[in-house]
Amino acid sequence: MESLKVAQLFIVLLSLLLAITHYRLREKHVLHLAFAVFCASSSMHIAYKLTGSYWAPYHHLICTLGFATCSGYWLFARAFFRKANPINHHHLLFVGLLGACLILRHLLRFSEKMWLENTDWILTLTTVLSEAIAILSSGMLILAFWEGYRVLQSSTATQRKISTIYLSSLIICIVSVMLIASALPRDLLAGAGRDWLVVFAYILILTSTHGLIRFRQQQINQKETNSDSTIQEESILAQQIHTLLVEEKRFLESSLRVADIARELDVPEYRIHAIMLNHFNAKNFNHYVNQMRVEYAKTILSAPDKCDWPVLVVGIESGFASAAPFSRAFKEFSGCTPGQYRKEKLAT
Repeated sequence: MESLKVAQLFIVLLSLLLAITHYRLREKHVLHLAFAVFCASSSMHIAYKLTGSYWAPYHHLICTLGFATCSGYWLFARAFFRKANPINHHHLLFVGLLGACLILRHLLRFSEKMWLENTDWILTLTTVLSEAIAILSSGMLILAFWEGYRVLQSSTATQRKISTIYLSSLIICIVSVMLIASALPRDLLAGAGRDWLVVFAYILILTSTHGLIRFRQQQINQKETNSDSTIQEESILAQQIHTLLVEEKRFLESSLRVADIARELDVPEYRIHAIMLNHFNAKNFNHYVNQMRVEYAKTILSAPDKCDWPVLVVGIESGFASAAPFSRAFKEFSGCTPGQYRKEKLAT
């Protein structure tokens, strides 16, 4: 029995340590707060069992603080697996109902053992509360199981792995405490067989859940690192494209295609298109190149010493293959024809 007390004390300390750890992380995500509540409630529940033999009936007061074991884990499961609005007011109301039943039952038991002699009505009310607690707790465990099961069909491989570990540990705990414990002989391990299974279940659920939270955070950190690397790579590629097109004036080549730039930079064409959208605010590669060609053509059209250049020559010098595409592009970006632009600039 002494070894059982040591194991229960270990669970109390472990639960409190995890509760403090995750409470300090509550601002990062609501799942940390939900898991901290579950851990704190679990420590009080085990402390209630630990002190029952030598601090009765005051141990019932301890257990009033352990009102959010099943309900706390259900809230954690919602916060862990759901992205948008995981915990709402009606969820808290459901949890509060179960917590009120648990607290009231232990207060009645404390009062019965401390002061009351005629306890018929206390016994009846305690029985009713126990039945309600059993129904609500079972319902929340089913809901906690469902939160993990629902993502198996529509998730990534990593999410399925996380869900499988979560469901496995939850099933083992439920089977250990609710099924195996009820089938054990009462004299097994001096009547402590069920308590040992409870200790085992708590160790499993606390360590596995904490491990899943850490694994989830590592995945998030890895995604952020990859995202930062991708942004940096895109910035470098955008600078290389700018160097080729602007500084080396490759946009003046009438036969220039996106495949030419992609081949020279040794990158897929789709990355060039992505750079055009995200860094240069252009519809596509041709849109960006034609915009630069039109700006270059404006410098020629507004130059007094080149006022005798035909529009076709200006277009060809600016990188267009013929007059028609030059005129279309110029009107798209400037709102007027090349001739009208020249006339307006030279007049001023």
